[in-house]
Amino acid sequence: MRSTVRGVSDYGYAVEVAEGYDEAVLRARLALKGEGFSIITEMHVGGLLGPDVGEDRQYLFMGAWAQAAPDTLSDGLQVAVHIPCNVVVQEAGDGAVVAALDPASEGDVSDGGFVRASAAAREALERALSRLREQL
Repeated sequence: MRSTVRGVSDYGYAVEVAEGYDEAVLRARLALKGEGFSIITEMHVGGLLGPDVGEDRQYLFMGAWAQAAPDTLSDGLQVAVHIPCNVVVQEAGDGAVVAALDPASEGDVSDGGFVRASAAAREALERALSRLREQL
């Protein structure tokens, strides 16, 4: 079975993974790392979402960071600048959804360095999510 792109929302991107939550988590980690992201935090919040969402629902939040490429940096940005990309893997029936916030959604759009760095992070994130559609 293949995953399907769920579409682009106002906040980012989402991909459906028909093979289930555990497979989606594994594939998301591998796809992000394959595009140079560092996953610096993970928090399972499924039981914290309350009874309306389901006490046993699988829901993982990942804080993935993309290091800014040197050619995207302006004088005001330092080499160690990273762009945060929030990624969520959530159970959806028998499958799962991997959703990611657009890295350009939070930041100073008047800063040319940020715009270039977030565009590079967005492209890497789009490639990572495209990997989710493929079988590993």
